[in-house]
Order: sequence, then structure tokens, then C-alpha cells
Amino acid sequence: MTPALRSDMKRVVVLGGSGFVGRALCRRLVARWPALCVVVPTRRAGHAQALRPLPTVLTPVADVHDAATLANLLTGADAVVNLVAILHGSEGAFDKVHVELPQKIARACAAAGVHRLVHISALGAGLDAPSMYQRSKARGEAALQAAAAAGTLDLTLL
Repeated sequence: MTPALRSDMKRVVVLGGSGFVGRALCRRLVARWPALCVVVPTRRAGHAQALRPLPTVLTPVADVHDAATLANLLTGADAVVNLVAILHGSEGAFDKVHVELPQKIARACAAAGVHRLVHISALGAGLDAPSMYQRSKARGEAALQAAAAAGTLDLTLL
């Protein structure tokens, strides 16, 4: 189903919105703010199948790791929520998802004029944490906090 969207609708981009937490968040956003357009980019259309019945959710197929694609997705957005994460992988994979992607998101937000970013991090994130996951999450947080300190983002870290 294609949502009936109006030009006056606020727009939120939820990265990682087809995952477990993202699906619950999108349902809550639509229930709480029925005039909110929620854009959930997904690598594969089938991953977002559970979101399609929601009346104001769009699920474009897109690679959010591509800087140009990410910039296009954020154009005209009022806010961004980043839920993208992996639990297992190599140090390079963790860096790509938890450090490089937040850096790209910060740059894309600045370029698109999006000031509000909500970023989901992890319990125990720290530069000296015991796992690669937690250390990479801490480096991603640091990148976003630097952008917020520069005045380009109104950042909420969870």
C-alpha cells in the first residue's frame, strides 16, 4: 500500500527501522502522530514487509552506507533516528556500521539541514570496553558528539 502523504506532513527518517526495535518504534510513531511521514530505508524490500500496512510509512530500497543515497534520503527530513547496528562481525564490520555510518549520518544531516538526530547506542559502550561491539559504539558516539559540539546537530544519545 502506498501511503496517502500530504506536503505539509513532518518527515522522520528511521534508519534500521525494519529491525525489531525499529518496527515497534514505527508503529508507535504512526499511532502517536498520524500526520507524520516515517521513511524507513531498507536494503531489501522484504525486510520491511511488516511496516507496509502502516498508513504513513514509506519503505524505499536504499543503501544507507552510500553517502549520496543517504543525503537524498535526508533531504526534507525534520529528524533522523539511527537504529542501525550489528551484534557480530569483524572489527572492520563494526567500524563500518557503528563508526563510519554515524559519521556519514552527521555529514548528511548537516548537508540537508536536519538538526535533530536520535542515535541508539549500547549499554557499556566505552573506548576501553571489553568487546569490539561496545568499543565501536563508543567511537560512533564520539563522532556524533563532535558534530553536536560543532553546533550542527541537536543530538540525543540513548
